[in-house]
Amino acid sequence: MQFESDIHAASLVLSDHQAHISENGLAANNQPRSIDDLIVSDIIGHLIRQDGELIEMAAVTVSKKYETTELPTLGLVNTVVDRLRSRILAGDFTDGVLPPQGELATEFEVSRSVIRESMQRLQSSRLIEMSQGRNARVKMAGSEALIENLQVAMHRSQATLLHLAEVRQPLEAEIAALAAERIGDEDLLRLHISVRKLAEAKSPESRIEADIEFHRILAEATGNPIYLLLMDALAELLRESRRKTIGLGGVQPALLGHQAVLKAIQKRDSKAARSAMLEHIQAARRDLETLPQRKGRK
Repeated sequence: MQFESDIHAASLVLSDHQAHISENGLAANNQPRSIDDLIVSDIIGHLIRQDGELIEMAAVTVSKKYETTELPTLGLVNTVVDRLRSRILAGDFTDGVLPPQGELATEFEVSRSVIRESMQRLQSSRLIEMSQGRNARVKMAGSEALIENLQVAMHRSQATLLHLAEVRQPLEAEIAALAAERIGDEDLLRLHISVRKLAEAKSPESRIEADIEFHRILAEATGNPIYLLLMDALAELLRESRRKTIGLGGVQPALLGHQAVLKAIQKRDSKAARSAMLEHIQAARRDLETLPQRKGRK
């Protein structure tokens, strides 16, 4: 009979592994490492609870338990996630709707629990969105996850605002040069409005937002989405930098810098735009470098 076979197998497993488990325990956090260890640990548990009853009785109980238990493996989940991610990125799903989980389980020849775990992974990666009673849908492409991860990484690193200024110099100088070559009339008008907003802003926060808006419009005007993505990722650090420089030096230095950049862009002079942006950021960097001394004299 099948149970007799299971009893024999379990008995062999126990004889092979009992000494090891008795001396060393199971894996870290007392979690079994394999099906064998699951069986052995349950047999030992039964023997202890039953005060030394026959191993065969424990083995039968364990056999019944594992006959009906689904044990999804990490490897299967990873495989399903990789295959679904590839299909999502390739745009394979009509109208962005994934098949029901039952169909996916049949297609990939895995259990529903593997599919559920895979879907949760894809949702955490913001590739799909799920709601009760509906099939999962492909989530619209967005930069939120990347921006959030970059911001967290930068805040947890040892990066300073001077490091930020150092990165901004080549990055935003190139953005300004490309914007001068590629900007359209609509974005040029938005730049003018942004400069006026900065000049008329009364509160520190409104000045900071007008300042950041100017630089973001330039990134959009390049037509390169990566520049915009990078500027959005740097946004929180940029706000922190602006709070310090505008808070102590006032809005005038930033306003003069923006006006110089705008003048070069209006002339479609990429070289002048690059130079004006470099000077603008270097001025902010000089302010940051003198910030401790200014505070000390207050």
